[in-house]
Amino acid sequence: MKLEHVAIDVPDAEAFKAWWCENLGFRVSSNPGFIMDDSGIMGLEVYRTGETPAAPDYKAMNAMTFHVAFVSDDVQADVDRLVKAGATLEQLKLENPAFHMAILRDPWGVAIQLCKRANSIFIR
Repeated sequence: MKLEHVAIDVPDAEAFKAWWCENLGFRVSSNPGFIMDDSGIMGLEVYRTGETPAAPDYKAMNAMTFHVAFVSDDVQADVDRLVKAGATLEQLKLENPAFHMAILRDPWGVAIQLCKRANSIFIR
């Protein structure tokens, strides 16, 4: 089986999608409830469900409870760019040349991890 999408409940789905498209390289799918990464294979369903009284408080969650991870060619440059766009930096590790990593929060508190690895964690 292939992973198709992950769904996320946020307070302002349209603003969330716009920020992720502008700053993380996503684009809106032919179904406007979804945004896709630049591969066009994986995406996020983004909505504000009426089934719960409020969207989750992502800012209160530990980033290791839920985060979305991205491959980064230059973690420091991406951190600088995302912070300028409204993200908040929580953690930055650049000491190990085999693994650079950062944890940021988007404007809704969703944890974003940036990774640059010497060796992929996936078998290719």
